[in-house]
Formats: sequence, C-alpha cells, structure tokens
Amino acid sequence: MDIHAIGDFLLNLSIVTAIFCAAASVVGKWRSHGRLMLAGERAGYAVTAMVITASFLLISAFITHDYNNKYVAHYSDNNMPWYYLVASFWGGQSGSLMFWSLILAIGTGLVIRQNQQKNRDILPTVLATLMIIQVFFLGLMVFEANPFETFRVNEPPVNGRGLEPLLQNPAMTFHPPSILSGYVWFTFPFAFAVAALIHKRLDDTWIRTTRGYALISWAFLSIGNLFGGMWAYQELGWGGFWGWDPVENASLMPWFTATAYLHSVMIQERRDMLKVWNMALVMLTYFLTVFGTFLTRSGLIDSVHTFAQSDVGDYFIVFLITLTILSIGLILWRVLDGSLKSKSDVQHLMSREGVFLLNNIVLLACVFVVMFGTIGEKISAYFWQETKYTAPWFNTWMVPGGLLLLLLMGVGPLIPWRKVTKKSLVKNFLVPSMVSTGLTAWLYLADVYHLKTQVAKTYIPFNEAIEGSISWGKLFLEAELVGVYSLIGFWGVFFIFYTMLWEFYYGARVRSRSVKVPFMTAMAQLFGKNKRRYGGYLTHLGFAGLFLGFIGTGLKTERDLSFQEVGQSHILEDKQLTFKGIKFTQNREYREWFAEFELHQLNDNGSVGESLGMVRPSRRNYIGANVKLSRWTTEKDEVFMWRGNVYLALVSFNDKVQTAEVMAHFNPMLLWMWIGGGFLLLGVFVAIWPEEAKYQVFVAAQRSAGQAIDAQAGPLKPLNT
Repeated sequence: MDIHAIGDFLLNLSIVTAIFCAAASVVGKWRSHGRLMLAGERAGYAVTAMVITASFLLISAFITHDYNNKYVAHYSDNNMPWYYLVASFWGGQSGSLMFWSLILAIGTGLVIRQNQQKNRDILPTVLATLMIIQVFFLGLMVFEANPFETFRVNEPPVNGRGLEPLLQNPAMTFHPPSILSGYVWFTFPFAFAVAALIHKRLDDTWIRTTRGYALISWAFLSIGNLFGGMWAYQELGWGGFWGWDPVENASLMPWFTATAYLHSVMIQERRDMLKVWNMALVMLTYFLTVFGTFLTRSGLIDSVHTFAQSDVGDYFIVFLITLTILSIGLILWRVLDGSLKSKSDVQHLMSREGVFLLNNIVLLACVFVVMFGTIGEKISAYFWQETKYTAPWFNTWMVPGGLLLLLLMGVGPLIPWRKVTKKSLVKNFLVPSMVSTGLTAWLYLADVYHLKTQVAKTYIPFNEAIEGSISWGKLFLEAELVGVYSLIGFWGVFFIFYTMLWEFYYGARVRSRSVKVPFMTAMAQLFGKNKRRYGGYLTHLGFAGLFLGFIGTGLKTERDLSFQEVGQSHILEDKQLTFKGIKFTQNREYREWFAEFELHQLNDNGSVGESLGMVRPSRRNYIGANVKLSRWTTEKDEVFMWRGNVYLALVSFNDKVQTAEVMAHFNPMLLWMWIGGGFLLLGVFVAIWPEEAKYQVFVAAQRSAGQAIDAQAGPLKPLNT
C-alpha cells in the first residue's frame, strides 16, 4: 500500500473516529458514564495521531517529488528548494484544509491533556464541539479536496507545475501558516464558550481557562498580518504593505474582534460585567475566522490571492449559517433565563471599564467598515449599480478609527476602575499631555524650519522643492505635518510612549526601593509579578511604533522615473539616483534581470555628496514554473536609512538598449513599522507566559473581597512593595 492510499485511509478513519468521539462524549456526559467519556477522550487522541501522520505523509510526498500525487504536482517542481517544498503543503486548497485539521488536532490533544482534572465536567461538551468542527474540515478533504488524490495513469509527470512565483518568498513560510493557526486557535475559546452556555457555567472560569488559547490565536493573527505586510511590500512592487485586499481584510476582521475580546474579558474578571458582550465577541470572532477562510477560498471576490481559490464556498456558507444560528440561539437561551446577567454595570464613562468598552465599540465599528468595503461591491452589484470600494475609501473611514484607538491606548492605563475624579484626572493627564504637545510642536516646527532652509528633511519628506523666499505663515500652511491626522497621530504616539515608559519606570522604582534591589533587577521582576499587565504595556508600545509606520506611509513620496541611457540621473527628495545599466543572472529556479542604480546624498548646495549604496530592483522569470497567472515577478530593492527607506521596483526594461522604468518611493519612518511589530509580539509572549502562583492568589483574594484591583487612581503597585 502506497502513501496515498494510507493517507486517504487515515483521513476516512479520522472522520469515523471523530464522529465516535463526539457521540461518546455527549452520551457519556448525558448518562454520567465515565468509561464512555474516557473512550471519547482516547478517540480524540487517536484523531490527533492520525491527522498528524497524514500530514507527515503529505509533506514527505512534496520532499520526495512524488508527482503521482495531483496536489504535489500542481504546487511544486524539481527546481524548488526544500523550504518552499514544505511551504507548498499549505500553498493550495487541499493543503490549507489539511493544515487547518492538523492544528485543530494538535490543539485538541492539548485541550484533553490540560483539562482532564480542572474542567472535567464540561470537557466532554468541549471535545464534542471540537470533533464536529474537525469532521467538517476532514469531510471537505475527503469529498471535495483530497490532498492524496492521484493521477489515473501509469506514468506520473516527470515535473510539477510549480508553486506560484509570488509565493516563493521567505514570508510565505510564515504568513499563511500563522494566519491559519490564528484562525484555528480561536476554535478552543469558542468550544469552551459553547460548553459554558450549555452547562450554565457562566462565571469567569471558562475565560481564565481559555485566556492562553485566545492570546495564542491573537499572536498568530498578528504575526500573520505582519509577515503578510512584508510579503506585499517585497513582492507586489507598489511600495506599500497594506492595500485593503479582500483576503488581507479577511484576516484583519477577526484580529479586531479578538483584540476587543481580550480587553473586554478583563472587565468581566475584575468587575463581573459584560457577560453577554463577551459571549457575543467569542462567537463573532470564531464566525469571522471561518468567514475569512470562506473569502480566501470561495472565489467570491477578486484578490491578489486568486491562486488560492477553489469551489468549496457553498459548504462554508452552510457551515456559517449553522454557526450563526447555534451561537445566537445559545446566547438568547441564557439571556432569557437570566444566567448571563451581570452583577454590576459601567458606573461612569470616564473609568477604565468605560474606556475599554469604548475601545470595543470602535473596534467593532472598524470591523463593520472593513466588512462592508470587502463585500459591498458584491452586495451593490446584486441589488443596484455596482460600486467599487478601493484603498482611498477604506482610508477615509479607517484612519479616524485608528487614531481614536491610538488615543484610547494611551488613556486607558491612566484612568482608574469605577470612576475618575477631577483631581486624579489632572494628576494623571497633565504631564503626559504637556510632553506630547511639546514634542509634537517641536516636530512640526522642525519640519517647517527644514522646509524653509531647504536642507535635508530630517523627519518628513516633501513632494516638491520650495524655491525662493516664502513667508513663515505660508510655510505653516504648506508643510506636510499640518495635516490634522498626522498631528493627532504624532501626539498620540508620543502620549503612549510617555505613559508606557512611565509605568515601567514607576513600577521598577517603587519595587527597587521597597525590596532593596537594583533598579534594573526590579524592572526585570515586574514581568515575573504581573506578566499580563506589563506584557500588555509592551504591546501598546508596539502599536505606537506601528502607527509611526502608518503615518510615514501616508507621507511617502512616489515617482515614476524613466532612464533612457546609462549614466542618466533623477532627483528623489534630497538624493540623486544614477542609472548604471541592466545585468543578467540565472540559477536553476529562475532567470533574473537587474537594473543597477547608485544612490547619492545631495549636499545643502545641491552638489553630489556621499554614496548611500547600490539599489538593484529586478524582474524574475521562473524557469520551471507552469502557472496560470504569471511566470514573472517584480523584486524590489531598497536602501535602508534611519529616517526612511528609498524603495525601487523595476516596472520595465530593455537590456539590449539599456533602458529602464522604475517606480521610486521614499518611505519615511518605515523602520518603526518593524520595530513596533517586534515589541507587539514580545508583549504577547510575555502575556502568554503563566503567572506566578503568588500573584494568582493575590488576584483571587482581591476578587473574593469584592475589591477592584485598580480602584485607586494611578497604577497598581507591584507585589511586595
């Protein structure tokens, strides 16, 4: 028996075993039959083992170039390196479904292992829910997109069609699996929420149990979106990292709702509030993860990800409808019997819970805008005249929402629980506001000064040179930073930087003085005493960095440059770009044509200054690829500088007469995009790490005494202080 037959057999057996697992768990729980519930758990382990084995067989088929397998032949070829062969596992429909089942199976095994004791009463229902979902995805593979389907000929192809060239990028090894993992990991909070509703276990136990799963899901979605932005920046050749593509939007929507959920559950844990709201957020987030998969694979919308589409959309529609009815029905059931009634309400909008709730509302408004813009074209075409929703439309609505979220991130840590007083409001906000206003004013004045004197623009580029004597009044009106959104953005970033850094400094100082340890030691100990709190602060710092990158994107310079002979130069900002010619190279994977340019800094008097390096954008033609869309890719190149990056994409060339057309960008503050992403992920990893038992006991004691941990104005003092 070959590996294809074994793999197909394992998939079919997994479906049968998963059905048995669900049935045994439900019946065992209903009849209080311990052995039957144990049999269900062991069946869950068996499904995990079989799906892992089947996935290993599929990966091995790619590694060994087994072109008798249709999926392997369609998404790989002999010229691909081993890491792209592994990445081809999730490069198409069948493999992505297999990857979904794999992550779900691994997570299911962990859920069984971790909850055999502490959540024994609801584990059968959780397991049954997970197995029903697993059956759906396994069924799609078996009946519609079998990754082990073979050619019905005696001799298989000698070479495959190859992976889509646009996907042959290092980010491909991280972006799709991260997004899919983010989708799958939110299945576990959903399953626990269903079990909590069914068994009327509606305290915060299920929330604390699933906090890690939700954070892992959010972390994977964050990683996936970051690497997706890097992929777009490198491969699509337009100098940006987010184009509001429908598939990009599909991964962004559950990220918004997951973010809202992670903030909202803190209110329920501390104040026993928003039970219905949190249940709705869990259900909505999981709905959007499935909806995102539907958009990616259904072919409903046009996207740069068209190479990943297939014909399984109808099945997802049925699944989504069933999911919606189930979720709404369960929540209404418990709302009507009063089980989801909260013990307290938001007392004042100017309180931490009020800020969190406003944060949630803004995030959901963003979801609505993105959803409408993503599917609005299809809706408008069906009911009336077709309307296009492009990047400018999204930016018009999303930029104000993003700025409001930015401000709320800075405000939240400064406001106490329950209600703020005028005294604490002034005390907590006066200094950060003054510092942020001063830094923003300084940045703007520096911008105007550099424009006035026509020297290097330290912070923000300008689209055209200013000649002659211009009044200061006119400069204030024409400077790029005068844009309201930019000013608000810079102010919000400075506010977050100050408040977050102050939280770290204040906490470390108090601890250093109280327990008599060096300041840096106390700083490190903060993370051991309250990882969720300080991990969250790191994440907020990361968002501030990301927003600097967003602001820079809105202020970038973009030019189309034509070079008709070797040695010709063009000016880009305060730099000179000189054409050096077209070069050719070839390897076993592709042929590549480089356009070489030398970048020089211009001096204040306009003369050519120091060389900043060579820039080599290129076009690639993949030799072994036989794909439907394109055999060519555009490979950007850039020169990295602290205040921004010079980015070139080769649009067209003629190597015989040595001419080139390039798209040139100056992207200010791009570095902050990647620095911010790093801090964001670091904060997530810190928050995921388990809390010390001592602090957990402390939190439990506060909750049982009916006290809010942060009831007083100002930050919570660290333990042992």
